[in-house]
Amino acid sequence: MMKHYDCKNYINLDCEKGQCALSKNLIPIDGEGSDACPMFMQAEKCGVCKNFADPDKYGVGTCKGFAKENWAYASCGAFACEKFNK
Repeated sequence: MMKHYDCKNYINLDCEKGQCALSKNLIPIDGEGSDACPMFMQAEKCGVCKNFADPDKYGVGTCKGFAKENWAYASCGAFACEKFNK
């Protein structure tokens, strides 16, 4: 299930909550009220990139987008990655 923190419009405020850039509502990172809303837009994260491979049960996988392969977290923000590929 998608969560608000996976949305392009989610602004992280601290370790417990964030804010929707569209509605300006405060949103908990997990628990009640953390499920994605109808305005959800998938954020650029390593885990949804075509260059991300072989994640383990903790979401640590391999980035194959560069000449030298390296590990990456699926939840890592990739909004500025030159090799990000949906």
